[in-house]
Amino acid sequence: MKTLFLLAHPLRWRLIEVLASGEHTSGQLADAVQGERGVGREAVSKHLTRLARAGLVTTRVDMNHRIYRLSPRVIGALSALIEHLQQLREPTQYDDLDADGEGADIGIERSPTWEEEGEEGCWCIRKSKELEAI
Repeated sequence: MKTLFLLAHPLRWRLIEVLASGEHTSGQLADAVQGERGVGREAVSKHLTRLARAGLVTTRVDMNHRIYRLSPRVIGALSALIEHLQQLREPTQYDDLDADGEGADIGIERSPTWEEEGEEGCWCIRKSKELEAI
């Protein structure tokens, strides 16, 4: 569950997406997310450290660079989790909730924009609190 919580943060998820294409130095990762998320290298470094401590990414040193890559163990675990959830899901319980088409896309959320992330916490946590209030 801690793994899913770590991945719920949009910046950490974006780092995982970038790393899915292969190994990257910390500088390459910072360059990839700085423009779209408006964060500095120090923030990227902190998020990479959290991902590494959780075992989601591995690090090796090559001369003056830290090189990051996704941990194959974690990819397998996430794949197994998704497969398990798909097996538990009852499609008729979620699909086509009403005849007029409203609510048919419940459960499919777009990615949050950087404006939606704020001091109130992670976008996904705020969204779940909104749903609880309903």
